[in-house]
Amino acid sequence: MAKKSKLLAALDRHKGRDYEAEKRQKLVKTAEKRKRQKVQEKGEEVGDSEESGPEDETDGAKLEEDKENFVSFSDQEEENAAANGASTASTTIPQPPLPGDASASEVEEEDDESDVPLSDLEDEDLEDTIPHQRLTINNGPALIASTKRVALVKKPGATSFYVHNSLISQLPPTESSVPDPNDDLTRELEFYRIARDAAAEGRSLLKKERIPFTRPTDYFAEMVKSDEHMGRVKKKMYDDAASKKAAEEARKLRDAKKFGKAVQVAKEQERAKEKRNTLDKIKELKRKRKGQDTGKVVEDNDLFQSIDVDSAPTKDRAGRERGSGPNGGAPNKRQKRDQKFGFGGKKRFTKSGDAMSSGDMRGFSASKMKGKPKRPGKSRRAAGR
Repeated sequence: MAKKSKLLAALDRHKGRDYEAEKRQKLVKTAEKRKRQKVQEKGEEVGDSEESGPEDETDGAKLEEDKENFVSFSDQEEENAAANGASTASTTIPQPPLPGDASASEVEEEDDESDVPLSDLEDEDLEDTIPHQRLTINNGPALIASTKRVALVKKPGATSFYVHNSLISQLPPTESSVPDPNDDLTRELEFYRIARDAAAEGRSLLKKERIPFTRPTDYFAEMVKSDEHMGRVKKKMYDDAASKKAAEEARKLRDAKKFGKAVQVAKEQERAKEKRNTLDKIKELKRKRKGQDTGKVVEDNDLFQSIDVDSAPTKDRAGRERGSGPNGGAPNKRQKRDQKFGFGGKKRFTKSGDAMSSGDMRGFSASKMKGKPKRPGKSRRAAGR
């Protein structure tokens, strides 16, 4: 069961609320409800109004008797409380009853009846439960009044600054500069800005009053927070700033990629269209050279239609025209060299035979065809010696 807050319990004790009496009253109401249900069930079973009449009367008499007993019991409790009023006068302060107490108690009773232990809930119902939240009250005027009561300096304007060394920031409220209180980096930076401005203002006031505030060079003061802790804080702030910067750069890069991709696709489509048009015109030019009808309407500004294929001169890679005659024959340099030194003749097939070389018998000799006599043997050479 959910526990009541200590503040509500203290208020109930201050009002003199009796939980036992409320519990007994709740039991009486439950009994009355149960009896009414029994009477209704019996009436449905019998179905006769005459038979159910006496039972209703007896039940009503019993209910009235229970109510009288409950009222007499509550009156007795009030008398006992009045008898003990003198002893409790020093501890309790009588207050007039607040309007709406009866309705508030009824609402609390209904809430108590509708409360269900968390152990009886299923896993699916646990997701829909609302966690208990403490009520925080920011009573600004009361806090300011309490601060003025305990303040050492009643008039800060008439007292020197070095006596109290306290400042109230005149900057605009942080609701405008820190829209999201869960943003640690922005919130801490705003705190730093307020403290820095207050320190600069306090420094100017101390200088104006000629109060020394600068530490000596050999002064050592230990920080409230260690260097390791401040290093972790600095690292966290640096990581947060770096992550934000990286996220912004990644977003810009994604946008640039989207824009660049769109431009690239448009450029590729334009190039493909130009290439397709060029290939179509080349095909038309080839058909025109072959003397075929292209079957298309000739446009005035068509580049390929303005070319005269028959009279178009052919040129080599160096830009010189090729052809026969003085303009398109062999190069003048080659002709001049042949005229000066003569044509050296063909170099290929020079050792191949032809009809004239085959019919030439001037070098033929039968004796030469017989060859030399053989060398005599060793014995004949020895006898000849």
